[in-house]
Amino acid sequence: MRRLAPVLALLCLVDLAAARAQEAPAPAASLKGKFLAADPAMPDARFAGTVIYVIAHSAAGAVGIVVNRPGATRPMADVLRAFGVPPVAGKEDATLDLHWGGPVEGDHVMLLHSDEYKAPSTVAVAPGVALSVPKDALGDIAAGRGPRQFIVAVGYAGWSAGQLEREIEMKGWAVVAGGAELLFDSDVAGKWRRAWARRTQDL
Repeated sequence: MRRLAPVLALLCLVDLAAARAQEAPAPAASLKGKFLAADPAMPDARFAGTVIYVIAHSAAGAVGIVVNRPGATRPMADVLRAFGVPPVAGKEDATLDLHWGGPVEGDHVMLLHSDEYKAPSTVAVAPGVALSVPKDALGDIAAGRGPRQFIVAVGYAGWSAGQLEREIEMKGWAVVAGGAELLFDSDVAGKWRRAWARRTQDL
C-alpha cells in the first residue's frame, strides 16, 4: 500500500464496483450495502479491528471501503486544488477529514455520502447511501451545499471472484446488517464494537 503524501495526488476513481456488478451476475445473496466486521483473530494486520462497507458484490468479486479508520486532516483548499476544483471564497481555513479506505489504489479517492445529495456521477448503493466521484461534489461540500453526511476514503478493499466468500467461510469476517446510521456514525472508535454486536454469519 502506498503511503499518504503531504499533498495527495488525488485522482477520481470511477465506480469500478458498479461497472463490474453490471457486467457479471450477482451472487445468490449479494452483500452490497452490508458491512463486514473483522473477526478479533483477523490475521491480516491491515484489517484488524476494521469495519468495511461493501459497495459492490458480484460473481466477478467485491469492493468495499473501510469506514472506521480516520486518516489525515487536510486543508480543503489543497484537496480542491488536487482535483482541479476552484477554491471557495470565504472557506480558506476549512479542512477535510480523510479516511483510510483500504490497501488498494492508495492514491484514489471515493466519496460515500447520504443520498439526499445528487451530483452528475452519483450512483445509489443502498437505501440512504450513495457514491459520487469526489471531483463532482467537493466544491459543494466546501460551500456548504454538499451531502449532510459523508466519508472521503483514500483507497479501497477488493476481492477477486469467490475470495470474499471463502474468507467469510473461514470466519475472517462477520456479515453485519445496517444502514446509513452505522455507516456515518460519528463515534468512529466504537464502530467496530457496535458492528460486531450485530453480526450474523448468514450470507
